[in-house]
Amino acid sequence: MKNQRKNIRLPREAYQIPLQIFSITICTKNRRSLFQNKKYGELVKSSLSTGAFGIQTELFAYCLMPDHLHLLLAPKGSDLVDLINRWKSFSANLLQRNGLIGPCWQRGFYDHALRKDEDIRTTAEYIVNNPVRLGLAMGWGEYPFSWHRWM
Repeated sequence: MKNQRKNIRLPREAYQIPLQIFSITICTKNRRSLFQNKKYGELVKSSLSTGAFGIQTELFAYCLMPDHLHLLLAPKGSDLVDLINRWKSFSANLLQRNGLIGPCWQRGFYDHALRKDEDIRTTAEYIVNNPVRLGLAMGWGEYPFSWHRWM
C-alpha cells in the first residue's frame, strides 16, 4: 500500500465563506531561510497587496519570518485555497526572476479558522510578535516584515 498524504484541510466550502478569518502558515521548502535576504522579503511583502490575492482577500496581519510566512486574512467570496496556491506560484516566480535558485514554498500550508470566541486583534498581535519571541527584534514594530491593521 502506498503512503498517502493525510488530508489536513477543512471541507472545501469552509474556504469559500466570505470574511471567515483564517490564520495561515506557509513554510519555505526544506525550511530554507530565504527571507534573511531583505530583497526577497520586500518582494514577498509587496506581493501580498497586489493582484488577485490583494483584491480578493481581507488582510489583517502578516509576519514574514526567515523560513515561513504567517497570515491573518479572510477571503472575499473567493476560494482561499485556490488564492493561496496561485499566490505561492506567483511569488515563487517573482523570486526566481530576481535571483532565487531552487524551489521557494513547501507543498500546502497550515490553516486555522478563527472561532467566534477568538479575538482577531489578539491573534494579530501574537503573529507580529513572532520575531520578538525568536530574538530577531526587540519589539514587533521594529521588524520590517510584520504588520497588522491596528498598528
